[in-house]
Amino acid sequence: MATKASKEIMKEINEKLLLRGIYSNEGIDRASLAKLTGLSPATVTKVVGELIESGLVEETGVADSTGGRKPILLSIQPKKLCVLGLKIGVGYLDYSLTDLFGTVLVSERRLLDNQSPEEVVSATETVLKEWSKVIGESLLGIGIAVSGIVDSLKGVVKNSFLLNWKEVPIAELISERSGKKTFVMNDVDSFALAQFWKGDVNNHKNCVFITLGVGIGGAVAIDGKLHLTGAGSGEFGHMTISQNGNRCTCGSTGCLEAQASFEVLARKVFSRTASSELKELYSSVKATETSEIHYLKRAVEIDRETTIGVFQEYSEDIGTALKNLINIFAPDYLLIGGEALEFSEFFLESSIDNARRNAFSSLADNVVFDIDRIGEKAWTLGCIYRVIESELFTVRR
Repeated sequence: MATKASKEIMKEINEKLLLRGIYSNEGIDRASLAKLTGLSPATVTKVVGELIESGLVEETGVADSTGGRKPILLSIQPKKLCVLGLKIGVGYLDYSLTDLFGTVLVSERRLLDNQSPEEVVSATETVLKEWSKVIGESLLGIGIAVSGIVDSLKGVVKNSFLLNWKEVPIAELISERSGKKTFVMNDVDSFALAQFWKGDVNNHKNCVFITLGVGIGGAVAIDGKLHLTGAGSGEFGHMTISQNGNRCTCGSTGCLEAQASFEVLARKVFSRTASSELKELYSSVKATETSEIHYLKRAVEIDRETTIGVFQEYSEDIGTALKNLINIFAPDYLLIGGEALEFSEFFLESSIDNARRNAFSSLADNVVFDIDRIGEKAWTLGCIYRVIESELFTVRR
C-alpha cells in the first residue's frame, strides 16, 4: 500500500509532468496531454482540474472536431507568477521582471559604486521594494547571471575576475534577504539558455556561443543541451592566442580577453590617437562597459581612421579565436553576442572570413554563423528560464 508520502511524491511528479507538457505545447487538449505524458485520462483530468483551480492553468478555447465533443484547449496562465532576473556587471546591476512566458514587465539598469556582494544584495532589495506593487505575492523566484566560474548547484560564485569575487554564496545571500528561492549561473550560460528559449537556435544540436565586450565568455551545447559543470566551462576568454601577449587578470599572459577586451581597445586608441579630446576623455574611463563603450563610440566619431585600425587588429584576434573553437568543437552553429556587436561593421565579417579560411580541413564548411538578436535582455532571460524550469517542472526530493 502506498504511503501518504509516496502519494504526495507521485502527485507532485504528475503535476510537474503536466505543467511541462502544457507549457511546451500551448493549446494542448487533455487527450493529447495524456498521450504525451503517458498518464491515464483520469489522472490528467484530476490534476489539470487542480491546476485550473490554482489559477496556473486556464482553458483557452476549443479545437475543431470531426465528431463528438470538441476538445478543450489548455494553456499556462503566464501572469499568475513572475520571475526576477539579475545580471551583475562591472559597475551595474541589470534586472528584468517577466511573466512565465518571458514577457518583460520591467527592465532597467541600476549603477553600482563597486559591485561588492553587499552592494548587489542591497540593490536587489531596493528593486524588490520599488516594484512590490507589481510583484505582490506572485514572485516565483530570482535568477542571477554573473561572470566567472559558478557552482550553480551550490549557488556560489567560485571566482569572478571581473568582479573580484571569490567563494561568494550570492544565491544564499539574496535568498535570505528576499525570502525567495534564488538560482545563480554563469552569465554566458544564461545568455545561451536565452537563445534556446527565445532565439533562433532552432534545431541545431552542437552549438558554440561567444560573447565579446568588457570580458569575453562562452558556452557550449552538445546534442541540444548546454554543457554545464560545477567547475566552470566555456571560459573562452582565457584561451591563449599570443604567447608573448598582455598580462591577463587570471595571471596568465596572452589570453584572448587580455588581447581583445574593450579595456585593451580603448587603451590602444588612446596610445595611438593624436586627438587631444580622446586623450582627455580616456582619463575618465573606468573599467566598466558603459564608459568603455562610450569612449569607443566617441573614438569612431573623432578619429575614425585610428579606431578602425584598432578594430582591424581586434578582428584578427577574434577570427583566430573562432577558428580555434571550430577546430575544438566542430559545431554546426556558432553565435556571436555581446556589446561588441555595436561595432560589428568594423570586425565581424572579417573575423568570420578568417575563421572559415583557417579552420582545419572542412570543419567550417557547414557552420552556421549567427549573431544575437535578443539584445541585452538575453543575459537575464536565461536565468529567468532557469527559475521556471527548476520551480515549475523539476521534482526535488
